[in-house]
This record gives sequence, structure tokens and C-alpha cells, in this order.
Amino acid sequence: MVRIIRNSGFGWGALGPSAIIAGSLAVSLGIYFGFLGSSAVETVAEWTAQWTSSTLNLLGASTRVNGTILSSNSFAVNIVAECTAVGPLVLFIGAVLAYPSRLKAKGLGVLIGLVVLTTVNVFRIVSLFWIGATYPEYLDIAHLLVWQAAIIILAIILWLFWVERVAGVRHS
Repeated sequence: MVRIIRNSGFGWGALGPSAIIAGSLAVSLGIYFGFLGSSAVETVAEWTAQWTSSTLNLLGASTRVNGTILSSNSFAVNIVAECTAVGPLVLFIGAVLAYPSRLKAKGLGVLIGLVVLTTVNVFRIVSLFWIGATYPEYLDIAHLLVWQAAIIILAIILWLFWVERVAGVRHS
């Protein structure tokens, strides 16, 4: 008599997808820290300052930009690499590319991430600029505690949305 032993799902085979995702995220972090001081990230920081200034000005503020310095008559900030959407985008795109899905779904995921995370990041800086100019005593809390966590959580939620709605995962 032959007895069939079922695989419990735990073993080296089960580690494959997790290892791919962990490896992809590790590579993404390496890319992020490798590009952190590069001219490409400096260009993104300048672009972020420009778009934030334009948004603030549309909302009635009077701001100007000099490189990565965003200022008004009463307040100024320097948009550094960590103020851009590059970090959350690297996290999100790394997860999208590591997830087993069609190339078309990956492309749509990258596009969704670029638009949503970049747009939310501009509004993040708009709100921080307003808080800094109006309620400077709350700027550190809003910047370091609220918004940093919120933007990373958004990247994770956006990825979960992408997995559920775009990548084709169906629950039985």
C-alpha cells in the first residue's frame, strides 16, 4: 500500500515567493540609498518644490522657489530627497515588480503608484508648509510622526489595492 504524504506548505518551496518579494524590496532599498544623493533625486526635489509652490499659489499663498528652497515672506523649507515621493515609490514599485502578475498589470501598477504617491506627496508638503507657517510648534509632529507614517501606509494600501483589483487575485 502506498501512503500519500501531503506537503504542509512549509518548506523551501513555500519560501520562494517570500524570498522574491524580500529580495526585490532589498534591491529597491539599495537603489533608493544609492540614488539618494544623485542629481536625478536632486531634479525630483526641484520638481517637487516647483509643483508644491504652484499648488500653494493656486490656493492663495504667495510662494517662490529657488532650486529646492520653497519660501514665502514668513516661512521657508528645503525640499531634500526624503521629502520627495522617491522612497514610497521605490517601496511600492519594488513590491509591484516582485509580485507574480502580468507585465501589463505591473505597468499599470507602476503608473498608478507614480500618479497617486506623487500627488499625495505634493499635498503632504503643501500641508506641512501651511502648518510650518501657521502653527510652527506642530510642524515636527506633523512631519515626522503623522505624514511619514501616512505616506508609507498609503504605499502599502495602494499595493494591496493593486493586488486585489489590477493584478488579478481572486478569492474563492
